[in-house]
Amino acid sequence: MLWIALFIIGLLGLLAGMVPLLLNGLSRTNFAGIAVGTVLLVAGAAGVIMKPSLPVTMPHIAALEPAAPESAPETQIVPPSESPIAAVSEPATPPAAVRVVEPAEVPAPSSKDESQLAPSALPDPVPVTTTIIPGGEPDPITGQAPGAAAAPAASPAEEAAAVLGLLAPQQPKDQAAFTQAVGSAREAFDKADDAQRDSIQPQRAAAICKALPKPEVKRWVGKIQSMEADSGKRLTLTMALPDGTLVKTWNNAMSDMEDQTLVPAGSPVAQSLGKLKTGDTVRFSGTFFADEPDCYRSSRLSLTQSMMEPSFLFRFTAVEKL
Repeated sequence: MLWIALFIIGLLGLLAGMVPLLLNGLSRTNFAGIAVGTVLLVAGAAGVIMKPSLPVTMPHIAALEPAAPESAPETQIVPPSESPIAAVSEPATPPAAVRVVEPAEVPAPSSKDESQLAPSALPDPVPVTTTIIPGGEPDPITGQAPGAAAAPAASPAEEAAAVLGLLAPQQPKDQAAFTQAVGSAREAFDKADDAQRDSIQPQRAAAICKALPKPEVKRWVGKIQSMEADSGKRLTLTMALPDGTLVKTWNNAMSDMEDQTLVPAGSPVAQSLGKLKTGDTVRFSGTFFADEPDCYRSSRLSLTQSMMEPSFLFRFTAVEKL
């Protein structure tokens, strides 16, 4: 009877260690349960077959059963009613029930990270009704109020003319007389026919010489239209007067060998121009070159250009920003 009980207890202990081993893997508790169950199973089978007399009682064998953790879930396994080995000897009465403890199952970790999980559905957008009020907020793209006509953008030529127009009230008397003579001749030449145009140039020359008897001028106003340096670091300079007339240096050293209009590097005028840039409004001084047939030497080659786009050769002696 004792050996049958040992065999059954060993079988139950072996099962109690194998089931968690298959479910959750090897652990210290599983290993202990399998070891104890195997020993008891072998001892019980040997006792049934050989029937040795051992002073071992049930309480001692029961003490070998592994203790179950308190927090783990419990599973009751009912042993089979008959055993093939127990059929050799007297049938044994199995214990009422043996509780085998299984560790709590831990869910297997997912092989996907958050970026691989299925996206959750987004809520439907809420419709918003807007009402346009005439004369309200300006359009965010054009900057115009609803219904307002867009103002045409000014061209670069118009902007330059507007800047020069602001300089007209600041002209000295001799500059104002000079630009008046040039401007009146330009208008007359534009309206005249071909037969009359040849007589307008001498008339303009007489008006210019009357407005400016001497070629030296001081503190005229203008806007720097262009400023560049040649290979010898000499500056070429073009200045626009309030009416659009140009006064300028030569643009190359070969043409300038006699007139010396180019601004030498390191000169006071070059140092002043080094602080300025194209588009700056300035006061300047310098000298025209007396010459026929325009009173002062024109840098234009044709009659039409000389009258409609007047440009005069000039040597700058001082420049300062307004």
